[in-house]
Amino acid sequence: MNEEAQDLSAKVYVVTGANSGIGLEAAKDFARRGATTVLLCRNQERGEKALAEIERHSGNDNLKLVLADFSSLADVSRAGKEILAEFPVIDVLCNNAGGTNPARVVTQEGFELSLVTNHLSGFLLTLLLLPAMTKSKALARIVFTSSLSYRDSPLDFDNLNLDAAYSAMRAYGRSKLMNLLSARELQKRYAAENIVASSFHPGAVRTAIWSKGGTLSRVVGFLIYPFMLSVEEGADTLIWLASSNDEASVNAGGNYFVKRQRRKVAGFASDEAAEKLWRISEELARSYL
Repeated sequence: MNEEAQDLSAKVYVVTGANSGIGLEAAKDFARRGATTVLLCRNQERGEKALAEIERHSGNDNLKLVLADFSSLADVSRAGKEILAEFPVIDVLCNNAGGTNPARVVTQEGFELSLVTNHLSGFLLTLLLLPAMTKSKALARIVFTSSLSYRDSPLDFDNLNLDAAYSAMRAYGRSKLMNLLSARELQKRYAAENIVASSFHPGAVRTAIWSKGGTLSRVVGFLIYPFMLSVEEGADTLIWLASSNDEASVNAGGNYFVKRQRRKVAGFASDEAAEKLWRISEELARSYL
């Protein structure tokens, strides 16, 4: 089925990191096709600007802005409960929020910033919204924005908070591996409840993330900028996984995709690693549920 013509008017989509980049592009697409679209953004001004842009682009006013600081599990918990109070049934969650940090920063809750922003907050939000997603009349989708950089970053379960040997690329790569592993374990645990969880690499996309990861990230971004994908191209696999009814998308559960194609993952991205990460993440997030 051509996604361009697909009617989403009966569905509720939640998109994190929706005020810019591929999150904004995906939210525009879902809204244009009629979905009630919930945007999770950190900054109110940028969130309201995105909301207005989406409404202008789509002609759909079934939009809601929810503010959430993904560096704080307490704030994500509040936001998730706010969404549940208004939307008892949710069809799709796009866990897209994330970023890079040139220096190691520890939040007030005691977590390394990339760990909480790119993994734990999305994990917590997923746990909070799962009861609403299992009520979906359709196939509920949960999509994690991962990255090819996961391949250089096997997990050290004794150093998840990166107390030693911090680098921006290592922190980012490990968090993207966590996204991939979360999708795999989520599928294993919830497939029987009509959930399809998947992850994908959007490609090197022309977004602001390249300017936020320190000197190396800025240099790499500058050098490859002419060869980067457009935001529209980068959002394509996210939109496909989140909405398409074709066989590969419907059966995407637990898998990792690049350009709509399923890809084999590194050996260290194992079922055992996924199960262990889930147990640890659940313990860390438990008090915020």
